[in-house]
Amino acid sequence: MKITLKQKKRLRSYLIAVLILFLISVVLTLFKINFLSSLRIVFGSVFVLFLPGYVITKLYLKELDIIETITLSFALSIATVPLIVFYLNKLGMKINTLNSFLTILGVIAIAVLIYKVKTRK
Repeated sequence: MKITLKQKKRLRSYLIAVLILFLISVVLTLFKINFLSSLRIVFGSVFVLFLPGYVITKLYLKELDIIETITLSFALSIATVPLIVFYLNKLGMKINTLNSFLTILGVIAIAVLIYKVKTRK
């Protein structure tokens, strides 16, 4: 499998984003937060506030600028994650870190599966 130039640029941008998040974690260690907690804060924030909306945005809206994609990703994440957790609480599920993580991971996985099925046709 040969990697195209577009895929190389995309991979480089993802690696730069992860490096920036890692550097933010290192800077947070200066504020009397241990390194593991700072990693948890930074990557947990991205996981909760960005990824669900990003996957949903890419699923339904393909031709957007990067600024529009980022804005919609935050807005959709802020809208969907609390609603899903609220309705799971209404169904009797306890709200804790593990259940919230698995719920968000489930939303992301379902959206990715729908995207893969949609692009395969």
